[in-house]
Amino acid sequence: MVYFGVIALATIAASAGPISHLNLRTHGWTTFLVLAGMASVAQLFEVKTIRDQSYHTSIVFLVAAAILLPPELVALTAVVLHIPEWLKQRYAWYLQTFNICNYTLNALAAWGVAHLIIGPQGFTHHEARFALAGLAACFVLVLMNHVVLAVMLYLGRGHRPKETGLFAPAQLGTELVLAALGVGLASAWHLNPWLVPFALAPLLLIHRSLHVPRLEEQARVDSKTGLFNARHFANVLQDELSRAARFERPASLIMADLDLLREINNTYGHLAGDAVLASIAQVFKDQLRHYDVPARFGGEEFAILLPETPRDQALEIAERIRRAVASCPIDLDTASEPVNVTISMGVASFPNDGVDANELVHHADLAVYRAKLQGRNRVLPASEEPLLMRTTRAPRLVSLPAEDLSTPTVYATPTGRIAQPEPVVAPIAQERRQSARPAAQGPWFGSIPLRVGVLVGFVSVLGIAAGAAGLVFGSSRDLFGLLTLTGIVGIGQALALEVDQATISAGAVGALAGAALFGPRAALPIALAMAVVDWSAKRSPLHHVAFNVGALSLSSLAAAGMFSAGLNRYSEVFTLLMAVGAGAIYYLTNMALLSFAVALEGRERWLAVWHERFRWLLPHYIGYGVVAGVMAIAYHAAGLYALAVAVVPLLLMRKTQAAYLQHTQRSALKLREAAETIHSQNVSLEKANRLLRERSTAAMESLSATVDARDSYTAGHSRRVQRLALAIGQEIGLSQPELDLLGHAALFHDIGKLAIPDSILLKPARLDAAEWGLMKRHSDEGARIIDRLGFLEDAVPSIRHHHERFDGTGYPDHLRGDEIPLGARIIHVADALDSMLTTRTYRPALTAADALAELRDATGSQFCPRCVAALERILPDEEVEAAGLELLVAS
Repeated sequence: MVYFGVIALATIAASAGPISHLNLRTHGWTTFLVLAGMASVAQLFEVKTIRDQSYHTSIVFLVAAAILLPPELVALTAVVLHIPEWLKQRYAWYLQTFNICNYTLNALAAWGVAHLIIGPQGFTHHEARFALAGLAACFVLVLMNHVVLAVMLYLGRGHRPKETGLFAPAQLGTELVLAALGVGLASAWHLNPWLVPFALAPLLLIHRSLHVPRLEEQARVDSKTGLFNARHFANVLQDELSRAARFERPASLIMADLDLLREINNTYGHLAGDAVLASIAQVFKDQLRHYDVPARFGGEEFAILLPETPRDQALEIAERIRRAVASCPIDLDTASEPVNVTISMGVASFPNDGVDANELVHHADLAVYRAKLQGRNRVLPASEEPLLMRTTRAPRLVSLPAEDLSTPTVYATPTGRIAQPEPVVAPIAQERRQSARPAAQGPWFGSIPLRVGVLVGFVSVLGIAAGAAGLVFGSSRDLFGLLTLTGIVGIGQALALEVDQATISAGAVGALAGAALFGPRAALPIALAMAVVDWSAKRSPLHHVAFNVGALSLSSLAAAGMFSAGLNRYSEVFTLLMAVGAGAIYYLTNMALLSFAVALEGRERWLAVWHERFRWLLPHYIGYGVVAGVMAIAYHAAGLYALAVAVVPLLLMRKTQAAYLQHTQRSALKLREAAETIHSQNVSLEKANRLLRERSTAAMESLSATVDARDSYTAGHSRRVQRLALAIGQEIGLSQPELDLLGHAALFHDIGKLAIPDSILLKPARLDAAEWGLMKRHSDEGARIIDRLGFLEDAVPSIRHHHERFDGTGYPDHLRGDEIPLGARIIHVADALDSMLTTRTYRPALTAADALAELRDATGSQFCPRCVAALERILPDEEVEAAGLELLVAS
């Protein structure tokens, strides 16, 4: 607050004198109204950044006001531009007051230094002095703004200047570029106020590019916990392991998994789960060293990189974190009392447990699984012991086929040098393009398809011939300007960004500007410059270069025809309309030719190719046309200086595109590496899971045999029921997976008898009510046993309900009719038939015919009619009597 008071007093002292002279006769009211109005609108469209900062393109108008207006109107501009923002956002009074004071001080300081250099004579006859004054105003305004803001952020929010990034070269450079555009705006206003709307066109592109820093921060930090996210963590982990290998230093990785987060979400709500995650993240920050790197890996999973840390020390740190988490009460809005949670952790160290990031993550992850299986809330080191128990954890990364990440082969990129990669959702078209096709042979066409070769030759010859005619018969005589623009286009193409087999650059702006400024004469030189520079970088085949030259020439000639209707003939507004049309016709010409080439090569529909890959570029080319029109108008007014001013926003576009593409390509590379690792891990885990199933199934079969062995009268009962049930299932028409599940359920249907005492299970007489109550529990106990096995959970309902009766009088849940699972109904019939055919201590065995008769009599009351009918179809009476039941079932 003391600092706030100092800034407020300094603002009053600096602005009181100038404002006291303000009256209706003050020079520059019209300029003030225009600049303040545009600044107020621009202030509404702020771009939020990290650490309580924001970008405003209103700085452009503030710099222009500092150069063009007297100090009293400069101070008033800084106040007025905040009024619409306050009405929209309703910031706290002290925040808005500080912002107004900060802007006012900055603007007045910029005005002072600018007019100190310009002097009382103004800048009419001193262009160099004006440029120097504008440069000084930019630096003073930007640096003073950052210094004042940095002090306030430190005193009020605790953010150190290094943390805020206010003095990072990227942020200072962005602010200075915006301020430099304000100088260009002031120059345009001085030359011709009607040029101002055109000079503002690049601000639309710049405003979009200003979102990049926040997107970069969002790409690094998890919003719920404030920790780094998995993508950024992967980059840091790779860099740290490279450093550790280079200097032979240790490093460790902790993988952590919050225990039972699903129960917290189900009990207290998902917002409570988010609060728990945030609390765990805070524990990490409190317990870790300042150079450790914690990250949220996804869901309830965390990862912690410990540089310069051997395994023993990493285990100590992990144990300290585990104890801190377990002892930390967490207050939840939906809970009456604080809750406590636990965390399971696994530790892997470099180089003992792995020499790359994927190996370390894999081994630490397996250690977490073991900690979970051993009871949770513990820390375990990585181990070479194979993990046999299946886990339910979802894959961390989505594995994409390598071919889905590729880029199509094209014979020319769009004139703006922007080409969109093949969508990963349409690999069929790519396979068609890669299929064998007849090709024209020879040094010109090489191995390209004949139909594509014809198109390439036609476009190349026509485009080059038309461009040569435009060069010879064009009316422009400004050879120096044409050469300058061609050089700028060539340099811009040399700075093009590579995206797999395509490039991104702002060459279309130069081509359109050439069409506007120099007419048909610019088409061939600019097309050659772009194609040759592109060839020198990539050494593309000659037919690619020829197609590019032809397509670019034809597109530029079409745009020149459109521009010729507006330039030097009508008003600037009409020229702007022609510029929009020129951008559109340039786009249509180039995209049509390119779409035809790609469609012919891939045997696809031309319209589908255009719609899928190039339709999205139309707004970009319309914007390029507007920028080119503004450059043409400014060039006629200011000469080559206009081209220099126009290059500034294009360089900023290139910078932001480079940052974005670098981030995207790094992510794609990580994705490919992770996909390969996940694939290899999946293979090993699948082998372990298969071994687990085999061993677990064998163990359960042994237990099932043990149940049968307890009673000599029921020996082999489970196997016979399994064969009968499978025969009925096949007759009903079950699929193979359903039959496999039915076979397991039938084999283990009586495994719950392990919990029944021998005195009841082997009793030679009928059971009394209490004993029968205990016996009926065996189906429920069997379901619990199989459910704990894990991979046979789908068989549990059939085991639990195999004693339900069709009329609803069975047990344990009195289900009836189709409410009973089909597998349970099948097992019930098979179990009853085998029991009636087996001698028991309390009754003799029935004949096969009598057993089938009893099944028929109980159909609809005890047994499912559908299952009994299927059994009768596979066991006719006469065959039962002749061959015996078991032989028929086996056959």
